[in-house]
Amino acid sequence: MAFAGFSTDRLVGLPPEFFSEVLPTISLASELKVTLHIFYRLSRQRGTPRRLSWEELLSDQVLRRSLRMVSKLRPYEDLLAEGLEAAVQRASLLHVAIPAGGRVGNWYLVHTAANRAWAEEMVLARAVLSPNAVHAEPVSVVRLYEQNIGLVTPILIEELREAEERFPRAWIEEAIREAVRANARSWRYIRKVLERWASDGRENAQNRTERPINIEKYTDGQLGQLYRRGSDDSDL
Repeated sequence: MAFAGFSTDRLVGLPPEFFSEVLPTISLASELKVTLHIFYRLSRQRGTPRRLSWEELLSDQVLRRSLRMVSKLRPYEDLLAEGLEAAVQRASLLHVAIPAGGRVGNWYLVHTAANRAWAEEMVLARAVLSPNAVHAEPVSVVRLYEQNIGLVTPILIEELREAEERFPRAWIEEAIREAVRANARSWRYIRKVLERWASDGRENAQNRTERPINIEKYTDGQLGQLYRRGSDDSDL
């Protein structure tokens, strides 16, 4: 059915930087749809700071219908998380995780100077009010991610468990802290940090993992005649 036309001449305002700096770099349809929809929802709010929670976006039927056009096979939650993570990684949106009632509330705001100042105040307030947990049980990686980064989807839980098996616990904690300091709250950023440390090493890191030696590089191809497997040195 053809679109019947708009009912009003009123337009939803968008910052000029969206068209000159953000839009040309977006490649994911989920990111574009989520970002535009958040601008629309926030334009209808009053008060400051204007923000939307994960729960509000999750229950938004218009956004659900929009993201279903990206993929009818993938769950709506995955598409929403993908779009939000990409926008937060790009820094067009800000993500703030605020503990409330034993849970963590995940809030999303447009990245402006005022909203960034509010987000930083919230992070500082959390640091001041956090109880001293020196003698407490170690927090699980999943819980640590929820407290500092945001929502954990079932797919992400599996990736976090795999990371626990692959990397030292201290590395994961420090990578999460680095993501918070850089205001790049996403698993994609944390994973890149961990992979870089595993590949290049990390200064003063405990349980440092060494890069494996590629033996095939020296025993196959053109170098095969110069090197031998094992301890046979008869040709040397």
